Amino acid sequence: MRYNEFLAEGSDAKGGGRFIEDPRSVENYVFQTRGGPLASSEEALAQALTAAFQDGAIELAEVVAALNTGGSRDSAGAPWSEVTLDAELERLGGALFQIVSGEAA
Repeated sequence: MRYNEFLAEGSDAKGGGRFIEDPRSVENYVFQTRGGPLASSEEALAQALTAAFQDGAIELAEVVAALNTGGSRDSAGAPWSEVTLDAELERLGGALFQIVSGEAA
């Protein structure tokens, strides 16, 4: 039984663990995406956060410790602190909800 009849059938061309469908064949709507691709530092932070969570970090202090142990650094090249990580996550979260010019599909 299919619960979502609008979901495309799976294929070997799936985009990977972060995608439900093949990103080459799914239209991305303006209100569902960022204004542009992740910067290399943002991608590195995303990967480091994923590793921290997979290793069981839950609390902010645990996440900061895991990031620093894994070699992740803030934009100034310094080890993360709770203050700098909180500020960066706030900045990145705000970027998700920016108004981007363009037509909504």
